[in-house]
Amino acid sequence: MGAAVACARTPQPAAVTPAEIPGLLAQAREQPRNAAIQFRLAAALAAAQRCDTAIVVTRAAAALEADNVLAPLVVGACQEQAGRYDEAIATYNDFAAQYPNARGVAALRGKAQLALRAAAVRTAQQALAHEAELAVAPPQPATVAVLPLVIAGDSSVQPLSRGLAELITTDLAYVRTLRLLERLQIGTLLDELKLGRSERVDPATAARVGRLLRAERLVQGTAAIPSAGGPVQLATTVVTATGVVRPVGQVTGPFPKLLELEKQVVFGLAAQLGIVLSQSEREQILRQGPKNLAAFLAYSRALDAMDRGDYDAATRDFRTAAQADPGFQAARQGQQAAGAAPIAQQATGGDIVMVVDAVERLPGALESTGVGSAGGALGAGTRDVVPTVGDAVAARWLVPTGASTVDRQVTAEAAGLPSILSVTNGITIIFKRP
Repeated sequence: MGAAVACARTPQPAAVTPAEIPGLLAQAREQPRNAAIQFRLAAALAAAQRCDTAIVVTRAAAALEADNVLAPLVVGACQEQAGRYDEAIATYNDFAAQYPNARGVAALRGKAQLALRAAAVRTAQQALAHEAELAVAPPQPATVAVLPLVIAGDSSVQPLSRGLAELITTDLAYVRTLRLLERLQIGTLLDELKLGRSERVDPATAARVGRLLRAERLVQGTAAIPSAGGPVQLATTVVTATGVVRPVGQVTGPFPKLLELEKQVVFGLAAQLGIVLSQSEREQILRQGPKNLAAFLAYSRALDAMDRGDYDAATRDFRTAAQADPGFQAARQGQQAAGAAPIAQQATGGDIVMVVDAVERLPGALESTGVGSAGGALGAGTRDVVPTVGDAVAARWLVPTGASTVDRQVTAEAAGLPSILSVTNGITIIFKRP
């Protein structure tokens, strides 16, 4: 109780302004070992658009407190000011990978999501503005883009369009010779093109999208998911930059086996791409990803909400996915990013020094990205994996109030989804694994 009272009395940091720079400089000279003053000075300099000096001061402060989130927040803000979103995304994600349990790391995930969205919009607009040049430019070697799958049959599971594409992308990213484009960049370009679902499966349209993305090959897919509980059918094709279509064999199975069917699709795609997977790559692909179908359904809904910019809904669904599958690290990281994004979006200039405390006060946005405890997630009871599409829809992803859905064979996911690294030549956003 005494600790709680002490925390309550601790003053929250106020925003800093460029007008405070002289005073902060004097304080920094008097207290050279005070990291808090150094970070406030760096933020004030960044707010004054004196970023070269701000970065120097930030490095000095980081030498005193290496795990202080304000360091990447200030540096990333300067990089975003200069329009170097690729560097900002790398700054945020590299720190989060190195210090996953640092205080306020959720703010970094939120800032990375916002920077990624800004980069995706800019690169899509640039691609469309220079479509004539891109039409004759060679694609980037070994670059693959996975389009959102077309869901046929049960319209209530449309979010699986993004979820399945994300899983396929993540699994293919384990093949070291491939470079996978980020989902948000692909979706943003499709939105700019205003393509309907039927147009997205047209090979000519796919070739055009591939050229705009500078992808050497593009993956299209359909998922037939009947609402009556019949077998699920997943079919994919690979379209080259020249428009050549190479079909991949169709896989079929019951809806509860959807996650296993996705792995079969990935292996078929690898063969069609001319890749011979090593035994370690095959084992890694099989081992990683969600182990619980209900968690994956909630995760797919969260991706759909995130791409629409509905961060409240995304936070709820990411939380549901993380509770249903405590080892699903990507869901926990997504929950952090979605929960912090609205606050991070409002923090500009000298407000950046308040972001960490503001995010720390958010309920549910700060859970560790490691394997969750059994307290809240498992305490109310467990269920087996969702048996049918109809059950999933009727039970709203089978996670009723006060209970959670847990695969009884669940194993911890050590790596989760890869993080975003960079925007290459203003066009390509690719993955980097921690």
